[in-house]
Amino acid sequence: MISRPVLRAYQLRSVGPGQRWLVELELTSDGKIQQRINEGTPEPRSSWKTVGRWSDIEAERARLAAAGWEIDG
Repeated sequence: MISRPVLRAYQLRSVGPGQRWLVELELTSDGKIQQRINEGTPEPRSSWKTVGRWSDIEAERARLAAAGWEIDG
């Protein structure tokens, strides 16, 4: 079975002036939460890493929105 993204979320993080990076989350149809960090390059150097699992998509959507993530999908 091929897993497909069911929800994507993005958050821009910063530690100081000029030091920003984009954190991308992807919830897939097989219940995994994948994360990738884009340091501002056209092609992200980081690959997707599994950082958790989900079982209720609406609960995850609410949790991410409350934590300040921009939700796409």
